[in-house]
This record gives sequence, C-alpha cells and structure tokens, in this order.
Amino acid sequence: MRLFYFLFLISFSVVAQNPKLGVTITSITTDDISASNTEYHINYQIENKTSEELSFFLLPNALIANTASSLTLYPVYRMYQNGVFEDMDGPFFEYETEDELEYAKIEDKTSAEAKKLITKIQTKQSYVGKYFYKKYKDEGGKSEDFQWIYQRQKLLNNIITLKPKETKSFTIKTLWNKNRFIKNDDLEFYLDENNNIEIELILDLKTNLFKDQLSEEDLVKINANPNFIRGDFVSNKMKIDFKE
Repeated sequence: MRLFYFLFLISFSVVAQNPKLGVTITSITTDDISASNTEYHINYQIENKTSEELSFFLLPNALIANTASSLTLYPVYRMYQNGVFEDMDGPFFEYETEDELEYAKIEDKTSAEAKKLITKIQTKQSYVGKYFYKKYKDEGGKSEDFQWIYQRQKLLNNIITLKPKETKSFTIKTLWNKNRFIKNDDLEFYLDENNNIEIELILDLKTNLFKDQLSEEDLVKINANPNFIRGDFVSNKMKIDFKE
C-alpha cells in the first residue's frame, strides 16, 4: 500500500466558516487494488469547539460530490486542480457499507462471488427494514408507509453527538475507477496527474430538508434542542494523488 500522509496542511476555505465545529482531513491513503480500481481511505476528524454538547445528522463514512449534494446525509467533497475548484461529479462515489464497497471492487458482476454478495446485501437490508418497522410499531407509530419508516429510522440512527471539546475520528472508504475524464452535463474535466490536485470536505448539516422523513414529534424534539446544529462546516484542503 502506498501511503500519502500529510500532517494537517490546513488552508481553510473562506466559504461558510463556522466556529462551532472544526473539520480536519488528517491523512489520505491509497491502495492500487486492481487494474481498474484504486481504493482511497480519507481520514478526518470533527471537533466540537464549544462548551456545549452538539448533535447533528451525518452519515460520516461515505461521501458525495458537490454537484450532486442537494439532499444528503454524507459529507460533501470538492475537487481542486492547481487551486481552481472544479464542479465535477466524481471521481469518487458513495458506499454506505463495507459490503457495497466490496461489491464495487468485483470486476465480474456476473460471478458467483458477486451474486453471493448481492444476496447478502439484500438479505441484510430486508432484515434491517423489518426491524425498523417493528421498532416503530412497538413505539406506537401509526404510519403504514414502510419506506418512510425505514428512512425515518435511518435518519435517527445517524445522529452524531459530540461532548464539549470532544473530537471524533472517521474514515471514508471509496474507489477511483481510474477514469480521468469526468463529465458533468455539458462540461468535461480531466484529472491530470501532473497537476496539484486537492480535496476538501464540507459538512452540510441540515434538518429542514429532512422534514418529510420525520414525524411531527421528531421535528418538535429536534427544533427544541438549541444544540442540534445546522450550517456548513468546511475542512482544510489536502493534496490527493491520482498517479498510476
């Protein structure tokens, strides 16, 4: 494994800085796992800078491109080449679970290995969905909308709470398919390995966009908590390697 470790090269973006949370990319590792895929581990920390306990919605171990991030639980990422932001839909994509990541690594999706893993993923999702439904009904829930119940519980399960001055570490695991040409509508971007390429994470924390996935009681409880925070929190930029 090639290790590219950059100790806190902090050049904070001027966009939407917020003093309550600090977000720091601490290191990025790469592993050239096949002829068509490189695996990246993006390690980062979230620091509560206040003397109050803070909570927020976040699925911390996946990510999504800035151009596709209008409604998401994931950290958002932005790519820069030679200091210029490029609003590309890629090169990384979201994998919520280790199983999804492992499936993406399999080159032959018709193989017995791939089919076995798909069955495992589907079985696990079915079990989780039924568990969420039973839990909701046991708590007196009235809705019969299985999908809504699933999404509601997924949201509630992805509330992160930080104690005063606490720092938590997370790792995002993702893949690059070694495609250097990335299209976004009519625009096309090229990842030039000779350029200075950097990545930045943004925690776009929100509650109002998820209101349709929560009950009235959930919303009342969340909105009554002054320490359930919203806002944009921007990390440092860190150099990231796309050499082969």
